[in-house]
Amino acid sequence: MRIIGGSARGRQLKSPKGMLTRPTLDSTRESLFNILTNYGLEGASVLDIFAGTGALGLEALSRGAAHCVFIDHYTQRLIQENAAMCGFSGKYEVLRMEMGRALARLRGRTFQYIFADPPYDKNLVNDTISFIFQYQLLAADGLVIMEHSRHEDISENPLYSIIREKSYGKETRVSFICRRQEGE
Repeated sequence: MRIIGGSARGRQLKSPKGMLTRPTLDSTRESLFNILTNYGLEGASVLDIFAGTGALGLEALSRGAAHCVFIDHYTQRLIQENAAMCGFSGKYEVLRMEMGRALARLRGRTFQYIFADPPYDKNLVNDTISFIFQYQLLAADGLVIMEHSRHEDISENPLYSIIREKSYGKETRVSFICRRQEGE
């Protein structure tokens, strides 16, 4: 696994031993960031939930995001090592706690991009989205990029809209979610 574009392009990221994490494939990450190029990452504030290796948030920092908050209950040290290896000192923070508690702690802050890649088929997709909107973490013009199993559907809600979905391989779907504007 490596950083695909930007200032840290080509840097190899450390991965944990075993199957504690399921990293987003390089090809999927490249496709996601090709889509996000149209929205612009320069100076953005980013949140990476269930961060694992930190690859999504680190890719965003490499492509010009100003700051990233990583949330992962297990991989704090790994994310810190990968961020240091990429030269992102001072541009990130890591919250080593359960997702719901971490999102509650972030109340009052907003993010232009929120990446979430919960463990597949654990009923965490809709809970994660609910917390994001309950704590008003998504900026008015922001996007939630939710990577999830094709077997997990996102519930309809008057607070948000799915503006794009893309499938990768046999198991993975990525949904792009924005705040629903008044009058929609």
